[in-house]
Amino acid sequence: MSVRLLFATVALCLGVIATPAHAKRGIGIINTGDELFEVAPFPAEVIAAIPQVKDLKVGYKCSHFGIFWADVWTWDCELVGVENENTYTSLPDELRTKLSADPQYAYSHAKRGLWNHYGFWAVVGAVVVFLGIGALSGRKASTDSAAA
Repeated sequence: MSVRLLFATVALCLGVIATPAHAKRGIGIINTGDELFEVAPFPAEVIAAIPQVKDLKVGYKCSHFGIFWADVWTWDCELVGVENENTYTSLPDELRTKLSADPQYAYSHAKRGLWNHYGFWAVVGAVVVFLGIGALSGRKASTDSAAA
């Protein structure tokens, strides 16, 4: 019982005092901030009309909350022009409306890493396994002491 209480206390303290890691930077259990996801290159007709976007890709800028850099919750996503993983350009409303109507640029096509997309469930699974092992070893120890 005391090992589980110690683990819970340490985990709670780390969760409370950990500094946020913004946009995949920093060291901490909890990370928040804006995150960019590339989707696809701009259509040829947009590049012809606006040559400045030829080096950009259509993407999403989202606010997010994560644990160990795995997204737990993502919200407030908007279409932007993505230059690299840290730099984006806002798009005019009419262009954003045009691109959002095209299914090729849907958020479901955003390029997210495997850990970013499914890492939260891996962490949840690891915690469940750890707690299960702790419960089984605690039950075995109490059974051994009762038999003695």
